[in-house]
Amino acid sequence: MINTTIPREAIYIEAKDGKTAYRVNFQDLYDSANLNLQLSSTYEISMTLTYTEASKDVYNVAKAKRGIYYFGQWYDIQQLEPALDANGVPTLKLTATATLIDRLKNLRKDPDQPTEDHPQTSGSSDTDTTTGNDDNVAQAGTVVKKVSEEQNLHPLSYYLDNFFNGNRFGVKYELHGDFPQASVDETGDCYSWLTSNLSTFKAYWVPDNYTLKIYDLAHLRFNNGRQFRYLHNLAGVDIQTDASNLVNVCRAYGGRMEKTTTTITGGGGAVGNLQMVNGDYVAVLKSVAALVGEHLSDADINLVKAQVILESGGDEKAHGGDDGLADGIAKGILQFKQGTFDYYSRPPFTDIWTAAGQFVALLNIPNWRNQITGHSGWSPHGAPISKETITVKPAVDDSWGWPFPSVGEGSFLTAQKFGFTGGGRTNGFHDGLDFGSIDHPGSEVHAIHGGKVTISRAWGSGGIGWYVVIQDSSGLNVEYQEAFASPGNITVNVGDVVKTGDVIGYRNTDHLHVGVTRAALPGAFSHAFVNDGTWLDPQAMIKNGGDGSSGGSTGGSTTTSTSTDSYYSVAFLYKDQESIDQYGEHWGPDVIMDSIYDEKTLREYIDATVQHQPATTISISDAYERATQLGEVWRFVVPELNLDVDVTLVGIDGVDQRIHPGGSTTYTFDNTGLAMKDVNVAIRQDIRRIRTSQATLNVIGGVGEHQETHEVTTKYTESQMDTWRKFLDGEEVTWND
Repeated sequence: MINTTIPREAIYIEAKDGKTAYRVNFQDLYDSANLNLQLSSTYEISMTLTYTEASKDVYNVAKAKRGIYYFGQWYDIQQLEPALDANGVPTLKLTATATLIDRLKNLRKDPDQPTEDHPQTSGSSDTDTTTGNDDNVAQAGTVVKKVSEEQNLHPLSYYLDNFFNGNRFGVKYELHGDFPQASVDETGDCYSWLTSNLSTFKAYWVPDNYTLKIYDLAHLRFNNGRQFRYLHNLAGVDIQTDASNLVNVCRAYGGRMEKTTTTITGGGGAVGNLQMVNGDYVAVLKSVAALVGEHLSDADINLVKAQVILESGGDEKAHGGDDGLADGIAKGILQFKQGTFDYYSRPPFTDIWTAAGQFVALLNIPNWRNQITGHSGWSPHGAPISKETITVKPAVDDSWGWPFPSVGEGSFLTAQKFGFTGGGRTNGFHDGLDFGSIDHPGSEVHAIHGGKVTISRAWGSGGIGWYVVIQDSSGLNVEYQEAFASPGNITVNVGDVVKTGDVIGYRNTDHLHVGVTRAALPGAFSHAFVNDGTWLDPQAMIKNGGDGSSGGSTGGSTTTSTSTDSYYSVAFLYKDQESIDQYGEHWGPDVIMDSIYDEKTLREYIDATVQHQPATTISISDAYERATQLGEVWRFVVPELNLDVDVTLVGIDGVDQRIHPGGSTTYTFDNTGLAMKDVNVAIRQDIRRIRTSQATLNVIGGVGEHQETHEVTTKYTESQMDTWRKFLDGEEVTWND
């Protein structure tokens, strides 16, 4: 690098070794040095070198990507254009951009592509037959969330850190001001990302060698007291307006939302047992788990049982103490405080005095398995997983279970299974599944599937005995026979609605035969010994949620379907009525801001970023103003146009006044704020006045207007202008002709 003692005004081009540099000939600079500085986009210089004996070293060292030290800032050469001047002398026009830009392009955030070691896996199954301790399982219901606020809403520093942290290029960033949080994509290089996204944060960027400086408008603006007065220190001014990109009507969308609805069906547990019977809260727990889509292992159930015994002994009406706090007593089977219960409960299970209500609240706590121990008190914490209403669907079509739940599937001899051939049966075919009193002990017979009782206490000959039939809404019949020695052992009546797991009678024989068919009963009995599809395999039906296919788990399967609707919570038609009144309606593209959830804030954002008035360019010549900087506030006074307003410099294009004072330079000022509205009003008033007072005027209509340049008749040198400035400011001066 060049020694830092080099004067800032000196301009050097660096050699490849980075240790040697050559000074650019001042005459070359005087004739050709130009700036093109546009806030937040372009930071460029250009010059033309002439090959002479005295300047051949700097001419020869000028190569692509070489550094230029220019008034204390580093630039990298990007373009070279060799030519010959009028005298046949070789020249080299070069264009360079701020050195930070190249380095920003090296900071990249690109998505990882799949490799053999890290392949991309797609596809999923909507059927889950496993159990475990996953606290992130789906829950039935509808969840509405703010996409940006809960997923991608981040401060500006978050995105910049992703680019800058650990970079190898020696660059850093500084933030000056207050910036809103936003949700934006972050891919590609940092320079492109800044160009595309920084306006979302209402921010502006300026390079300072290897430091990226980012400002909000308040911190960007600085006032050096620079004032331009027409016919005072302003020898010529040309004001142009361009309405080609004017927009005063657009649709606005903000606050992206996602509405996710999860429906869970199936499951082999006792879905529907939502009330305790004979103190059985475990059945309630299983039913609640099935409703919300939670998978409970045996260890999970034992953990909850231990906590219940510790808290209430299984009494859903238990009253506890208040722990010396003002939030009331602990209540119910898990001893929730009322406020805590209300926080985690989900309708319709909002009664703290029910086991179902308390279990719903428990399973709505994130990471609940790690919050209870079974041997000490607990303090629920964490945001609820969902507050949506749980839809309790009739269990008749959704769930399957085993007739003797304490045993579950148990084991069967070959002769007990469906489809067995042999054993002296006619044609050797077994049309159902037998549950023996030895391998499946117990007297209570529980419904394996829900529905309505269509036959009760009927007698079937040929060994069928007293039997009962329960039919679900799809017409599927489940028939229970050979278990009841008398009609009194059957406890359900025709017309009763039965849920999976309900007791339908008491076995007092050596086995229960269960048959499943879609055929009408008792007619289906005539197909009892024929494998013609009339009778279905009960074991497969129970294990696989009723589809009859092979596989599945003892606990049955659950099918989870999820649908997601995305929409914007803020939507309106934006209009700038003042602009419409002046120029008519001009529609622009939709403005979409995922992360703005407030209409007022979104309107303010559009006010600040969409061009409602014609762009205004003020070209100033012979101003003799040096060292102007982007962000500088100028007081611009043109009495002839009724202008007296502060404007912010956002663009400099033309001769570098520090090298060639008085050269042609165009200064561009902010044209989206209120200040430039005043400028445009003044311009319109002046044009209207000129049109009414002059017969002809050089005006280009349509999307652009050009007002004639206002010129001072007498031209002054820079020295004379300095004398005029001092005189008008009240200083004593000596006049020289």
